Amino acid sequence: MRILITGAAGFIGSNFVRRVNDHSLQGISSVIALDSLTYAGVIENLDGVARSENYTFVHGDIRDAELVSGLLKDVDAVINFAAESHVDRSIQSSSEFVSTNMAGVQVLLDEIKSSGRKIRFVQVSTDEVYGSIDEGSWDENCPLLPNSPYSASKAGSDLIALSYHATHGVPVVVTRCTNNFGPFQYPEKAIPLFTTNLLDGKKIPLYGDGLNERDWLYVDDHCTGVHLVSANLAGIHYYIQK
Repeated sequence: MRILITGAAGFIGSNFVRRVNDHSLQGISSVIALDSLTYAGVIENLDGVARSENYTFVHGDIRDAELVSGLLKDVDAVINFAAESHVDRSIQSSSEFVSTNMAGVQVLLDEIKSSGRKIRFVQVSTDEVYGSIDEGSWDENCPLLPNSPYSASKAGSDLIALSYHATHGVPVVVTRCTNNFGPFQYPEKAIPLFTTNLLDGKKIPLYGDGLNERDWLYVDDHCTGVHLVSANLAGIHYYIQK
């Protein structure tokens, strides 16, 4: 399987590329890694991978339709990790979140549709589209109740992706993971932020009343799940929001 990984120099994307590179993820014959290299997506996250065979890095934006169209000629699947993802930044200014997370997904799917090929599309999303919960857990039938511009933009992009399956027959699946942690995570996120603050003798920021609980998933475990979905997409029953 030949894959296009978008957001490949970011936290989760770069870990996925590294897992492919060390052959922990089987069935992938070649990788095109696409990233616009914003503040949180840095080429150093992919150090060492560039020497690998059947690997190409492209500096570009998922909103560039001409670029995306050209890259799709050589792939069987697109795994979309590209996103603006920091809640606090989305509260300060949401325009880039809406543009990247929603318009970017629309461009990717339009170009897949226009290709005339059954290119698989995996939309890597977040459990934050469900909002907060006092107890218990969510399943796919729970309503989407995002609480921030970030999570709202991800919910919107999920629905755009699912609509392209319902309307155009694009092979689409959406994954919604919990909070990830692990190597190459940008230090504005909770665990690396708390760790670096403590190392620097600074205080740890308190969110709300400090009683909120989070669920955590190690990034390599997440990457394994995304690979499983992308490799078996043809056999998955699609969930379409009613």
